[in-house]
Amino acid sequence: MKWLRWIACVLLAGGAGGIVAGAPNPDWFPKQQMLTIGVYYYPEAWPASQWARDMANIHKLGMEYVHMGEFAWYFMEPQEDNYQFDWLEKNVELAAKQGMKVILCTPSATPPIWLTRKHPEILMVDKAGRTMDHGSREQADWSSPVYREYVTKIVTELVKRFGHNPHVWGWQIDNELSHYGRHYSYSPAATAKFRNWLRETYGTVDRLNQAWGGAFWSEMYQNFDQIDIPNTETLVADPSPHAMLDFERWFAHETADYLQMQANIIRKYSQNQWVTTNYMTLNKDVDPSLSSNNLDVFTWTHYPVHGEMNEGKLGFRLGSAEQMSFMHDFMRPFTGLSGLMELQPGQVNWGDVNPWPLPGAIHMWIMRAFGADARLVCTYRYRQPLFGSEIYHKGLVEPDGVTPSPGGREYAQAMRDIVELRKHYDSNAREPADYTARRTAFLIHYDNWWDIDNHPQTTRWSTVGHWMRYYRALKTMMAPVDVITPDRDFSKYPFVVAPAYQLIDDDLIHRLTAYAQNGGHLILTCRTAEKDPNGHLWETLWAEPIYTLIGAKIPFYDLLPPGVVGHVNAAGKNFVWGSWGEILEPQQGTEVLAKYADQFYAGRPAAVTHKLGRGTVTYIGVDTLDGELERVLLHRVYESAGAAPANLDPNFLVDWRDGFWVATNLASQPEAIPAGASAHLLVGGREVPPGGVAVWTQ
Repeated sequence: MKWLRWIACVLLAGGAGGIVAGAPNPDWFPKQQMLTIGVYYYPEAWPASQWARDMANIHKLGMEYVHMGEFAWYFMEPQEDNYQFDWLEKNVELAAKQGMKVILCTPSATPPIWLTRKHPEILMVDKAGRTMDHGSREQADWSSPVYREYVTKIVTELVKRFGHNPHVWGWQIDNELSHYGRHYSYSPAATAKFRNWLRETYGTVDRLNQAWGGAFWSEMYQNFDQIDIPNTETLVADPSPHAMLDFERWFAHETADYLQMQANIIRKYSQNQWVTTNYMTLNKDVDPSLSSNNLDVFTWTHYPVHGEMNEGKLGFRLGSAEQMSFMHDFMRPFTGLSGLMELQPGQVNWGDVNPWPLPGAIHMWIMRAFGADARLVCTYRYRQPLFGSEIYHKGLVEPDGVTPSPGGREYAQAMRDIVELRKHYDSNAREPADYTARRTAFLIHYDNWWDIDNHPQTTRWSTVGHWMRYYRALKTMMAPVDVITPDRDFSKYPFVVAPAYQLIDDDLIHRLTAYAQNGGHLILTCRTAEKDPNGHLWETLWAEPIYTLIGAKIPFYDLLPPGVVGHVNAAGKNFVWGSWGEILEPQQGTEVLAKYADQFYAGRPAAVTHKLGRGTVTYIGVDTLDGELERVLLHRVYESAGAAPANLDPNFLVDWRDGFWVATNLASQPEAIPAGASAHLLVGGREVPPGGVAVWTQ
């Protein structure tokens, strides 16, 4: 399929082509160091007379590196072609004097006023047709060739100045690359690039009309220049879901291309410095997998506490265990080097309500990163600002610029813990066999996320919520998880879970079949194989391409209105569902795991499993309200495969890394660690309180 060829080209060529990431340099993140912690600092916002004091106090807190520069374009280039880097170099020197490394950032998130006034065409246009203005961040349109020209200039000069500085450790491109709540740009520049991408993808407008189903509602085009970005604000009824899918694919590709443009410049003018960007948590607009060969390190931002009511009575103070853990497991497999580039230091300013994290929670989040094999954690920010829109955002020190805040003290404690754990590092440590036996690939593709959310069929459905039911179940079983995309090799995993894999082609079906036949255990879920990669229904029976794979047919599915629930029986228990339920017809040799208990199809199968070659395939066709059925059925699959699953609270996370067991408790009650009598406790105790941590060797 042409979309697969396109993705393959992006992945192999590194986005836009040019220089791509090489093998990680072991000097960047020495294994025995395990985790390093640092902090954002904004010297441009503080008097020069305080820089040396601040750097000394950052070091006193135990921080090992400083992050600078991502919002400082005006200070780097106050007038066009007038580059001012001496102030930044002074701060690099001050950090080095304290024995700290430096991460520098490209400043493309905040174009200066002289640029936006001289070239207003660089500004993004929202879906209502309004051009954004100067006065915030991420207001520029990275599809604008003029903007790319200016970004190229500033990044080139910046890296020429610091690319061989031995104290500069790595580079961050931009900052949370996005347009935040505006999502996409609908500018003339974006429209032109979208049209060019369609030309390259389809070749002829006739092929595009076929892929987009133009015969429906007479949505036919005569040439590519007639095509606009699909926009719900300018269309009377729903846009073509196929056009929307391609637009989201293009936007993600355009973002990866923009990252690659900057990465190429950094690599051209630097030596032995790594490259990253900081992705946002589960941001559907930007697909990190498209940059898997472009970046050396995969980092992301996470603010666990900002007023959301997560699970448990203390969830609003502890954050979401599943989101935090999922992102670690998503970022890590790309290159093996990952971490949190922004982690909350205390109260934030941008939530609907901004509560204090539970005392100990910040320390716990850092140690959660340690347990998830992160190589770095960085907090935003050192000093709480005295002015600006983030005036209520806490830092590592109080507004006096000197006194450590509660969060600052927890970061210092975490750094002391890491330094102590380094003394116990064992390069010969091997992952326990029973832990390895549960290793799982969690297979996702952003195309599925986009396509399902463009046409969910029910307001009760949540794609990410569905993912998390299965991910949460895996973590209760103490399964090590890698969240991977289909371009990766999943043959090495004893288990593969592919939730709601809606868009599929013959090649992937063949790979999944071979995986099971060769001894793997495959778990598929509802909404799988409904469509081909163009988002078209198969001209067959419903989801028929996977009937042989799952050992069953799917004659129909049901959806229940809000307020109405259905029931499913499995393992002698009753479970509740509401959003999506597929009625299954098992073939001979297929075992029924769950049956519907009501509606007109009471007694019909809802989940099945069967042997395929040396392995098994399990299909769970219903999406329950709390994920408990999913947990029970996954537990059965792992137990039947001899993988001995654990049975932890879903908010109590236990992982192994580098010879250490690490438990972090995001539950609202104390939890006992799953450790034998011979366990050697290094951090915490055998009972972990809410917001607490335990680290031990066995």
